[in-house]
Amino acid sequence: MVKYTDKQKLEAVDAYRKGTGGLIATAKAQGVHVDSLRKWVAGHSARGAAGVVTKKRSNYDLNFKLEVLRRVSDEGISCRQAAALFDIRRFDQVAEWRRLYAIHGAAALQPGWKQEQTMMSKKPRRRDGDEAPADDQRSREELLRDMQQLRMENAYLKKVQALVRDKRRSVPVKGR
Repeated sequence: MVKYTDKQKLEAVDAYRKGTGGLIATAKAQGVHVDSLRKWVAGHSARGAAGVVTKKRSNYDLNFKLEVLRRVSDEGISCRQAAALFDIRRFDQVAEWRRLYAIHGAAALQPGWKQEQTMMSKKPRRRDGDEAPADDQRSREELLRDMQQLRMENAYLKKVQALVRDKRRSVPVKGR
């Protein structure tokens, strides 16, 4: 990942704002990545020069995250615009907060929350030396899941066989 100085960022934004070229042409002329320039221009539009300069990483509290999501929802602004407006370094962070909030609610936005806390624990995988439980010891759901898997494999193999048969029929025989 290329790191740009604050001076390079401000020069690139100024060149874009003053120039007649578009975003791609300006980025190429300034020797910066187009996505970076797009982010800097959005930050400059929202917060001036302060929206462009490098900032330290922040841990955002629950109220801040909820306010960002409220503005995104109420005003219909994009995650990129919200990140620029609220001085959030990574615009995809807002999208991640939005996804977590939709799935797990406000608790997922608490600092220190980990998704693993809400995930169901997985059953340990069976090792080759271990014996599989007998069918009468397995749950109905496990048996149905296995049956569905076998049906899918069977359908796949039938499809492959049909394709091979069709291909053999369509290949012209030499000498006839």
